[in-house]
Formats: sequence, C-alpha cells, structure tokens
Amino acid sequence: MKGVIFRGLESLVIEKCGMAAWESLLEKNAPDDRVYISAKSYPDEELVGLAQDVAVALSLPLQDVLKAFGEYLFGYLLQKHPTIVDTFDGFSSLIMGIDSVIHVEVAKLYQEPNLPKIECELVREGFILMQYYSKRKLCLCAEGLIYGAAAHYSIDVTLDHVECMHQGADACVIEVRYESTNI
Repeated sequence: MKGVIFRGLESLVIEKCGMAAWESLLEKNAPDDRVYISAKSYPDEELVGLAQDVAVALSLPLQDVLKAFGEYLFGYLLQKHPTIVDTFDGFSSLIMGIDSVIHVEVAKLYQEPNLPKIECELVREGFILMQYYSKRKLCLCAEGLIYGAAAHYSIDVTLDHVECMHQGADACVIEVRYESTNI
C-alpha cells in the first residue's frame, strides 16, 4: 500500500484522537521509527493492523472505521492533488472515470500503485453500477471514498453492496444511486 494512504490515516487519527494515539498505533503495528513517505510502498498488513486498532480504540466495528476512513481519505487526497477533480464535470463523471482517469493519473505519480480494478456502468442518470476488485478487499473503504466524493459535490448518495468478495463473490458489486440534479 502506498504511503499516501497511511499518511491519510495518520492525518485522520491525529485530527480525531491526537498525536499520542497515532504514536501508540505505530508502536504496536509498525517497525520502530516508521515514517510513511507518500510515494513509497508499505506492507498492507500495517494498514490493516492500524485500522483494526483504531476500531478497538473507538469501540466501533472495523467496517465502520474503513468507511469513515475512505470518506476522510477523499478529502485528504483532494487536498494533495486538487487538480484531478477539475477533469470531471460532476459526481457521476468522477465515479465513471475512476479507472480510466484517476487510476491512470495515480499510476503516473506512484510506481506500482497496485490499484483496485473498478468498472462502472451508467445504467441511467442517477444510477451507476460499480464492480470493484482488489486482493486487499477494501471495498468498504471504496464505499467511503464514494461518500466523500458525494460530499464534495454536495449531493446525496445511497449505496447498495449487492455482492461482496467478503462473502465469496469474485468482485464486489455496488449500486450507486445519487440525485441527478446539479451534477
């Protein structure tokens, strides 16, 4: 996993719980003196361990933490790369352009980003059918990113996770329903 994702989690934990909480999480889940550098890759297990301990510390299910992190991560990544959303004319074009635009740009910025495969179909205005596949199975974080994008565009979105890799499916299928005005 790229360091920029860890930096996003670091920012969230420090903002919500303080630096001491982040240092405690690092002490338990990362090698001594670990500092995450955005462009470097780090073991996925470190992120999972950090997220699990955040869930324990907040007495929340891991699924809720991953969704909340994804939502926060959208804004964090937007601050780091603000021009990427300029490519899109709204929420639906951003969601439809995840693989063909966003992931292409990410691959230019970071070597071997190991990105999920995301295919989207615009069923009709206000309804996108998304297929998500990743060995990491961070579909809940992907849901959070969608909520973060919706918040950025000030629209309401409803997600229905109709198939999931965590229940044995080959890919997650997520129905994305959103208001089709002002998009």
